[in-house]
Amino acid sequence: MAFRSVRVSHIVLSTRDVADLLLENLKSCESNELMLKMFAKLAKKYSACGTRKKGGDLGYLEHNTAAPELEKAAMKAVVGEVLGPIQSKFGYHVFVVTEEEKMIDSGVDGLTGMTIGAGDGTL
Repeated sequence: MAFRSVRVSHIVLSTRDVADLLLENLKSCESNELMLKMFAKLAKKYSACGTRKKGGDLGYLEHNTAAPELEKAAMKAVVGEVLGPIQSKFGYHVFVVTEEEKMIDSGVDGLTGMTIGAGDGTL
């Protein structure tokens, strides 16, 4: 699986019933903009994660830093679509990918400017 660089917001809940209810309410929003505003408010009020102070924003996911179940689901998600609940050891996650960084091949392999060998003036 190719790794994408995605920015994710989530709400962590202790029961699936509450997660389902929040997801249903978020999916009923008329616009994506409204859904994202509602998502942040719900995260601040209900999330069991410290990210709730930031409206549930986890930032860009680094490989193997989030709950593996959430990371796997986020890698497959479309930007702006609210999804879940995904169960992990932390609870039930309702989440949305808010941004995707475009991964481009810059042609730089990290070797430019490196001197291979002992260098000047040494034996």
